[in-house]
Amino acid sequence: MKFEMKMPDLAATDSAIKVLNWLIEVSNPVRQGQAVIEVETDKATMEVEATVNGTLVEKKCDPNTEIDVGQVIAIIEVEEYGVPMSSPDAEITPALPIEKAPASVLSPPAKKGDGLFSRNRAARKNPSVRDELFASTM
Repeated sequence: MKFEMKMPDLAATDSAIKVLNWLIEVSNPVRQGQAVIEVETDKATMEVEATVNGTLVEKKCDPNTEIDVGQVIAIIEVEEYGVPMSSPDAEITPALPIEKAPASVLSPPAKKGDGLFSRNRAARKNPSVRDELFASTM
């Protein structure tokens, strides 16, 4: 599926946005959050990140051209269902089986009242709790 990547609104003013250079080439894979293009406004130079995973199919603007907010700047062929396009028959497997995960990963979430603030309140009210907490940090 093709995705039209549009120029986000990066400036607080309606200043012109100038394309400085592309950071990836056509047919290269891109990942969400990866810097794709470098642009310049009247206030700063910044990178625009991809918002989807896929492959860059087409660049819709050239370096040294001015573009507008909302203008399509690239076409990305999107990966579907998390399976890379280069391996359509790839099987998705978890990185670490749950039964072999460390206990710290599988520990239940903290109960209400187990937080730092509640422990501090308890320590203020009861000096023996404070001594116990202090001893556990040494």
